[in-house]
Amino acid sequence: MKHAKLIFLPFFALLLATGCGCDHSIPSVNDLFSQQDSRPPMIVSSKAADTSTVVIQFDENLEKNSITLNVNGVPNTNYLCNQSTLSLFLFAPMKLATFCNVEGRVEDKRGNSTRFSLNVWAKNTNRASVIINEFSTKGSTSNPDRVELLVTKGGNLAGITLANGSQSSYTDRCILPDLRVYQGDYLVVSFQKGEERTQFSSEKLVGLGSNNGCLTICESPDWESALLDAVLYSNLTTSTYNGFGSRALEEGAKTLYEQGQWTAFQVEGAINSSNSTATRTLCRNQGQDTNSKEDWYVCDTKEASFGTRNSNKHFIPAQE
Repeated sequence: MKHAKLIFLPFFALLLATGCGCDHSIPSVNDLFSQQDSRPPMIVSSKAADTSTVVIQFDENLEKNSITLNVNGVPNTNYLCNQSTLSLFLFAPMKLATFCNVEGRVEDKRGNSTRFSLNVWAKNTNRASVIINEFSTKGSTSNPDRVELLVTKGGNLAGITLANGSQSSYTDRCILPDLRVYQGDYLVVSFQKGEERTQFSSEKLVGLGSNNGCLTICESPDWESALLDAVLYSNLTTSTYNGFGSRALEEGAKTLYEQGQWTAFQVEGAINSSNSTATRTLCRNQGQDTNSKEDWYVCDTKEASFGTRNSNKHFIPAQE
């Protein structure tokens, strides 16, 4: 019994030291015995350095001897781990406009583990530059919703992604193929089923938002891909979600503003779509690109010009 009392005396002394006073910043007794990292490593970024190398960045250093990786279902031990950076070397290069699926398990230095599965798209090292030049959002069978892109710098289209929505929240998209294009080329993408045939089509062909929406162009379909161009439009009469009609679009507008692809995140700064129709499209004014509604106008009735230079005939509403 005498030895037992001696063993418990330090414990009661610790209780007194941590339990007295009113300073709530002092940890509890349990906290003092469990000040250990229990959070698994998290992926910060993942991208292809070229067609044969995938680089995955974690938020903490990894235990290099505990890594297991599979590429498209096949084990791959051809990797290099440098602290928090994992470089994976593929057995065969990816084709442009395609991706590889990487699955794996990693641990940090304390043994906390995480499993992951992600798609990484091939890097296009000769990417063309494109901007949105004309679009329609109130399509019909004979004049479906379409988006025209203008090539501002020649190169390869492989992987460039045009989406109906923001980078993190979209309803449809078109991933452009491995194709060489030249400055001044016009590319037309259908977002709705119809009689008109176009060069490219979106994945779902369900149409664009008639009155409110945004369109974005990214370097690739990767979740962290750079945003290249965007437009934001509204009928300016919707009352919900500060005039945007949905939480996703409201948040998307803020994202475009934060990334410098649109000059305002309030609905008043959006392109006015109220006068557009299936044949009165929203057109960019002679390639002007200030990331604002000032770059855009509604062309006159039946002046839609997909695949060619925008009509210079502006729609003028009748005076009341």
